[in-house]
This record gives sequence, C-alpha cells and structure tokens, in this order.
Amino acid sequence: AVCIPIGNDHRCYSQRVPSFKIMLTWVGLLQVRQGLTRLCQVIIGANTIVQQAIPEILTNTPQSFYLETLAKLKEAANLAYSELSKVEALRPIMPHGAMYMMVEIKVDLLHDINTDMDFVEKLISEQSVFPLPADMFGAPNFVRLVLTVPTDKLREACHRIAEFCLAHSLHRPAKRSCP
Repeated sequence: AVCIPIGNDHRCYSQRVPSFKIMLTWVGLLQVRQGLTRLCQVIIGANTIVQQAIPEILTNTPQSFYLETLAKLKEAANLAYSELSKVEALRPIMPHGAMYMMVEIKVDLLHDINTDMDFVEKLISEQSVFPLPADMFGAPNFVRLVLTVPTDKLREACHRIAEFCLAHSLHRPAKRSCP
C-alpha cells in the first residue's frame, strides 16, 4: 500500500501501487538517461569558468612562458624527428609550433600491418606506446605523437617505436647463429 498524506488525511491507496511503481520506475529511468546523456556530452572548447578567466590569463601571462613553451616543443620535435627518421618504415613530419607530430607509417615495409589502426593496436599491446591513429583526421597510415611529455619519456617512446618497427619489418636483419 502507498500512504499519501494530504493535509490531515493519511489514507492508503493499495489499488494505485502498480501504476505508482510503474510511474516511479519510468521517471527514474528517464532521469538516469538524462544524467548519462549529460555525462557523455563533450564540450568543444572551454567551459564558462575558463572562458571568464581567459582574458586575465592572456593579459597577465609573461612572454617568457610562451617562449619557454615553444622552446620545449621545438626540443621535443627535434628529438622525435631525429629518432624516428632513423626508422625505415616511418617518415616523421617536422611540426612548426604544434604540440604533436604526424608520422607516416610505410605499411608496405611492415609484414603484418596494413593500417594505422593495426600499427597502433599492436604498438600498444607490444610496447605500451599509444600514438593516435590519424585516419580519423583524414590522414590514413599516419599516427599523431604528442610532444608535451617529458624528454626522457619521449626518447623512450621513440626507442620503443623503433624496436617495434624493426620487429615487424619485412627487411629484418637475419640473426647470426653461433658456430
């Protein structure tokens, strides 16, 4: 029975229980769905708090911050470019001020990789390095590497990518057998 107090009247309505439960269940599911929808929505751009802070951030940030940031990005880009240029199956493209580098995967030089997604999935699985497949940006057989990581992590990632490409290379050097 459902007891609904209305003023001084506290009556129980047992005949309304099924429809009341159904209504509560429907309303509950609707609220859950709305909540999940709100959680899943992605804001493209800054939220309102950040939007209000942007003028002050731009006005009060010293020029040295921008110069240091650009210098760090250039250093990271030079490191990744020099390391990945040594890998036959890759063609890195030097960025100009971007926080990422596009790298072409020469899939014809790799024996079991046909797409950027194959490359990324196997690289994650085998070397725990996660570049972004660039097909989603309209650049098939490219990956996008983030350059904002610490230098030692970027160097390690480049070495792991090189090792991965060597392991999957069609022109893998033959192992020497001991006499």
